[in-house]
Amino acid sequence: MKRYARQLLVLVGGLAVGTSVVAQPFADEKPLAETENYFIGITILGNPSLAFSTVSDYQNGVIVDHTTLRLNVLLGVAWSLEVRASGNLQYRTNQIPISSIGLQSTNLGVRPEIFLSTTNQLLASGIANLLLNQNMTIRYRALGNSNFLKPSGNYTTSLIFTYSGL
Repeated sequence: MKRYARQLLVLVGGLAVGTSVVAQPFADEKPLAETENYFIGITILGNPSLAFSTVSDYQNGVIVDHTTLRLNVLLGVAWSLEVRASGNLQYRTNQIPISSIGLQSTNLGVRPEIFLSTTNQLLASGIANLLLNQNMTIRYRALGNSNFLKPSGNYTTSLIFTYSGL
């Protein structure tokens, strides 16, 4: 069996007073040859948004479940989806540590919550016992702590999703 991996770059950003997380696809870094079979693929569906609007939000954090991706996997294929960030959330000279953002798949290949870093982490995995063509809901959690007490602005970073099939 052939094993392959593809990467999809996704932009994630936020505001300190009205934090938002935005997913926007960019070109694959390592395209496969046109003749190669595609066992697995993902499509970005939308842009999640996290909003800090109360004192409680800053103290306790904010959680949003968002249908961010659509996963397509052929029958019998073992698959995995990893994610990493390019760096901290940044707006001008201000930064929020990327480790303040947690992600978890809530409906496909459910695994424990991971906290973002600049190294690949397994977000979800499984074996397609049927043809899989399903939306993936990801829970985004911004921890409530002093890391978010920054000047208002659009804090951004890039997320890189790497998916593979075997």
